[in-house]
Amino acid sequence: MTQMNVDICSKSASAASGVRRSRGLWRAASLLTVVLAATQLQGCFVLGLGAVGTTAYVATDRRTAGSILEDNTIELKADNRISSALGAGVNVRAVSYNQQVLLVGQVPNEADKQKAEEVVKGVPNVKAVLNEIDIGPVADLNRSATDTLITTKVRARLIDARDIFGNAFKVTTSNSVVYLMGIVTQREADRAVQIARDTTGVSKVVTMFNIITEQQLQDMRNPQKENAPPPEPRGNNPA
Repeated sequence: MTQMNVDICSKSASAASGVRRSRGLWRAASLLTVVLAATQLQGCFVLGLGAVGTTAYVATDRRTAGSILEDNTIELKADNRISSALGAGVNVRAVSYNQQVLLVGQVPNEADKQKAEEVVKGVPNVKAVLNEIDIGPVADLNRSATDTLITTKVRARLIDARDIFGNAFKVTTSNSVVYLMGIVTQREADRAVQIARDTTGVSKVVTMFNIITEQQLQDMRNPQKENAPPPEPRGNNPA
């Protein structure tokens, strides 16, 4: 069963601080879980994780255990650096997949938006940053709840689809914009975009995929075959 935790940030500085503390504790707990699992699952692609905010983490993952560990480390360090650099009054979340980092949330001005990107680019092993932070007030409870609901609906529809493997996708929603990440074939990517776009409440779909061939996908399913590393992401595009 997929485990999901939801962080909702209010406009008050104290609430924002509490959210950052809770997020940091969860990141640390997740990191410990991955470390323990990685010592026993060398080369295995199955690992249980939870979720933070409106990002859905799933039980089956095409990343290696080492890559999952690195992504959790990046998210923890990115959150800490953003908090230190920007302080209270902002709501920024870093989502890492295969060392590609998505930034979503709200800041009061362009300078803070660029500062968040700058500090995240300085995190070790980050390959690329997609800065989708909105300039404006921190999302209220209703906005955050709506984004969480959209993520849940998109995830459910992806998993329910019979022609793709829904658990290969990582889904994040911010201000009704759905972001899709994953190591997928072009066929899977196109189908996932269609599913997300047709989901009620979605205003736009942005992709940040690592595109692989159908043969590479078959090789991933066969642990006896040596897999080439996934290509650099082809995405960051509104669909």
